[in-house]
Amino acid sequence: MRNTLFIFLLISLNVNSQIAQIYCSEINDQLKSKGVFPFGVASGDPTEKGVVLWTALNPFKLQTFRTVRCQVSEQYSFKEIARTYQYEVEIARGLSVKMNASNLSQDKQYFYRFIYGEDTSAIGRTKTIGTNPDHLKFAVVSCSNYEWGYFNAYESIANIPDLDFVVHLGDYIYEYGPGVYGDKSLNRGHLPAKELLTIQDYRSRYAQYRLDEQLQKVHQNTAFISVWDDHEIANDTYTEGAQNHQEEDGDWNERKLAAQQAYFEWLPITDNTQYEIQREFNFGSLANLYMLDERLKGRTKQPTQEGENLEGVNSMLGGAQHEWLVNSMKQSDAAWNILGNQVLFSSITIPSNVAGIKKSMDTWQGYLKERNQLFDEFHKISLAKYQSNNLIVLTGDIHSSIALKLEHKNTPLGVEWVAPSITSANYNERYSSCKTKSVERKLRNKALNPALDFVNLRYHGYVLVELDASHAKATWFKVKVSKPGKTKSKKIHS
Repeated sequence: MRNTLFIFLLISLNVNSQIAQIYCSEINDQLKSKGVFPFGVASGDPTEKGVVLWTALNPFKLQTFRTVRCQVSEQYSFKEIARTYQYEVEIARGLSVKMNASNLSQDKQYFYRFIYGEDTSAIGRTKTIGTNPDHLKFAVVSCSNYEWGYFNAYESIANIPDLDFVVHLGDYIYEYGPGVYGDKSLNRGHLPAKELLTIQDYRSRYAQYRLDEQLQKVHQNTAFISVWDDHEIANDTYTEGAQNHQEEDGDWNERKLAAQQAYFEWLPITDNTQYEIQREFNFGSLANLYMLDERLKGRTKQPTQEGENLEGVNSMLGGAQHEWLVNSMKQSDAAWNILGNQVLFSSITIPSNVAGIKKSMDTWQGYLKERNQLFDEFHKISLAKYQSNNLIVLTGDIHSSIALKLEHKNTPLGVEWVAPSITSANYNERYSSCKTKSVERKLRNKALNPALDFVNLRYHGYVLVELDASHAKATWFKVKVSKPGKTKSKKIHS
């Protein structure tokens, strides 16, 4: 009996030790006073027959059993249960819960909730994709730095009626320590109070974000289709390293793997053993959406300056992803081909007398050979299918609202629509608004940038995209970020 009790105590001590190590001490202190489901609920990667459903348990509310159930209903009251799923949580996966809700009906709204013992989560709302929809309506977002402001734009999106989903183009979190890249006056310092390097670090930063009620609300109301950019790992990431990774930071591959694992633990993205984010979403004859990995799949190190290695062997997508994208688009008969693209695809000429902006070799500007090869392929596809102007490139990363025409060999191919940041610093947070407006006017010079239709370097917010078979429309909205609760959005361009 004594031996049995001793073994039980050892197991309990070991479990408690593992639980304490999931998050940093500051997050643990917050969680001890919260309920079973402190991070809310989320859904993502919708298909015609299913959707990924997500939550995470509070480790300090963990009981001896590990089974979490999820109920899905067409009614908010859950009077009738359409499906019930269950999941065995693991400490090794940070007590995250991710279920593939399958065998659902196409183009239908569903409600879902998680149950652990006697406790029930908040109720989430999601919807499946139509087999052949005649229209789509979705928001496009990127760059949500916790330290730079409040997530009012997320809450504003949560209140948009009849939204099909949200496309998140990356920089969902930022890896920097507190005060490195943020507004200290807001008192929204990053946790843990250090740069992210380990799995505990990354989990803790996601936990800090997901304790934010505004971020919880948008996930609770709308499905996400997401990819990472660089700050989910480290600034200016490429396959073999990053600008923000030095030798003293430890092994790069260990850091990269920790970041990938944490991303898949915290985002409602379809699980796979290789942590692949490259994937395709089909919307019948209306549209195909191709979500790309422009960081870890095949990107080589960025050139250090314009002209260096631009015609060499450097690659943004890698051969396999490049071939997959081109072949997929060749097979597409949809009215619109949409790229979920992290960094600026087009070239923008910057006047020499503009301070604080220069060509970034971290964008497609540093990978012109591959970018031009894609232009050639897109041009061939357009001619072969007797279509033109059906390409939509969705871009984030540069904290700006921009619309550009895409043209190759005198053939219009489509448009590039760049989403502003949710919070991350705009140009006018380094320079005056007067100077910022002057820079915008210089960039809009048609002799300098004939493809540039619209540019705004001042506002945070999001893009709302609406499609039918013959028309595609983007509307840019601005939202204030300096105070919480300022969720009213204002149109700035469409």
